[in-house]
Amino acid sequence: MRNQPLLYLLLFCTFSYAQKSNQITTGQVFFDKEPVADVHIVNKKSNNGTISNDFGLYEISVSIGDVLEFSHLNFMTENIVVTKEILAQEIYKITLKLKTYELEEIIIEKQKGIFYVDPEIMTGPIVNAQTLNLPYAKSKAKKDDNIVKMSSGAVVSLDNLIGALNGDNRRKKILKKISTEDKVISKIRKYYTDDFFITDLKIKQENINPFLNYCFKKNIITYYNEKDLLKLTSILMTESKSFPQDKTEITWLQKN
Repeated sequence: MRNQPLLYLLLFCTFSYAQKSNQITTGQVFFDKEPVADVHIVNKKSNNGTISNDFGLYEISVSIGDVLEFSHLNFMTENIVVTKEILAQEIYKITLKLKTYELEEIIIEKQKGIFYVDPEIMTGPIVNAQTLNLPYAKSKAKKDDNIVKMSSGAVVSLDNLIGALNGDNRRKKILKKISTEDKVISKIRKYYTDDFFITDLKIKQENINPFLNYCFKKNIITYYNEKDLLKLTSILMTESKSFPQDKTEITWLQKN
């Protein structure tokens, strides 16, 4: 019992030291001089975490030597060691780097017809539609320039777009314009992962392409071409809330 006051003193000193060694620090997350929201900040030592707000600001309890991990769907993960200099700053600012994805090389081979003969496994007379004298063997299918299937998955009727206007030049100009816009939409589709659309935006996988066409009117192509990816992501998140999930037909809106 004589050592009891000494024990109380030891516990008090330990508690006081813990209070001094831990403190709340304020920080702000940026990308290209713009604040970034929804960044996950985790103290890997204490497992405490927080998320940056719309202004990129956050608060978290740290001590010197702790490691803060900054992670976001569209940015590379950063680990920062807490130092005296960081704690001395009123607001610690950190800039994240955009995440890039490297795709594996894909070799696409030309599809072989039903009359293809592999020279390595078979020799003899050539058998095809012409040698068999099949009807219309030399005929070619007529190309329908009015119906165009786009790379993003949309099927466009030029007759519906042009309406009463006629002329091959007019058709070619509209087709070129639509094809150019469709290529950019396809790039946007490849830039984001399926997990982003399905998990974060709650878009069904089969509706991802229709959803991007649905967002076309919000100038997503312009923001993508200008590399304003934060604005593009914000538009996709906003439009996903009003996108009808049961919509199966894509409508292309012609700009004036």
